[in-house]
Amino acid sequence: MTVAHDDPHVARLFEHLARLVCDGLGDPLDLHEQLVELAMVNSPDVARYWKQVGVGVGVPDTAYKDGGPHLFPDAPPVRVFRTSGTTGSVRGTVRYSRLGLELKSLAIEANARRNLRPDDGVRPVILAFTPSEEAAPEMAIAFDMVRIARSCGDPRLSTAVIGANGVDFDLLGRRLDAAVAEGLPVVLIGGTFAFVNVCDALEAQGRRWELPPGSRMWDGGGFKGRSRVMRVDELHDAVRRVFGIERHGNIFGMTELANQLFDAADTPVGPLGERPKGGHPAGGPKVRDPRTREHLTEGRGLLEVTDLSLLDRPHVLLTGDLGIAVPEGVAIAGRIAGSSRGCSLTLDEMTGGAA
Repeated sequence: MTVAHDDPHVARLFEHLARLVCDGLGDPLDLHEQLVELAMVNSPDVARYWKQVGVGVGVPDTAYKDGGPHLFPDAPPVRVFRTSGTTGSVRGTVRYSRLGLELKSLAIEANARRNLRPDDGVRPVILAFTPSEEAAPEMAIAFDMVRIARSCGDPRLSTAVIGANGVDFDLLGRRLDAAVAEGLPVVLIGGTFAFVNVCDALEAQGRRWELPPGSRMWDGGGFKGRSRVMRVDELHDAVRRVFGIERHGNIFGMTELANQLFDAADTPVGPLGERPKGGHPAGGPKVRDPRTREHLTEGRGLLEVTDLSLLDRPHVLLTGDLGIAVPEGVAIAGRIAGSSRGCSLTLDEMTGGAA
């Protein structure tokens, strides 16, 4: 018998997960086991997949190309996000129930407070190279940026700076000028290639800023599918020239995940100098050997992410990315060409007895 979204057990599980993601309180292993049990009871497809490959092995991200497993079909989704489609012609779909979306919001806000607020507690001006949530309701990153700004950004000056015609350079300039005038640190956050384009455009215009101390940039997404590729340090140099920012970092996020991973150390590891990602109270990255499916403490393999802020679908994901395990964490070095069988399953294959 499946567990309904409004079952008291789910409400209690939500409360325990919320305590973990917000305050780091609780037993992650116990919550992992409860989520595994919920997924196996509510999704025969996932139970069959885990019987084939091992209980708790990440569900491949390609399973979401046909909608993916959703654990509460009894509860109409309150929000649907779609993937960008950069890894294939079909856009993936992920659905959120009421409790699932609330847990995602809590997790994003708590993680932002841990990583984005300067040491002195000042609320920085957060400028996101993303569309607004209203303009892109199916884009998970637009949803996340609103919660990040609400959690730790200056409420007057923080904003998204992507409009219908691309980057609104006038808006960007006004907010940067205001931050400099008031001495407020700035957090620039957005896609990796967005930073490349923005820096190119501003340098061509001869515009630059020396942003206040505590300012930093966070990029995400990398260069997959792009003809132009830059090393991490080259991108940092460009951002330093244009914005005077000395502190840099990278964020890894996926529509299929509820939370994000931030750089844990400024140590070049990957082929482009990618830094290792750390975890958060609700989980983090690991690397699996593509042949044995065992976790690796060092070396290259399949990137797997555990996210205990996921309630509506399996909380362990095989991302289809190359992970490099080092003592400081896991560097993420882009998509795996010709992914292994473990990262190329569709939901149909999961449920059809594929080996």
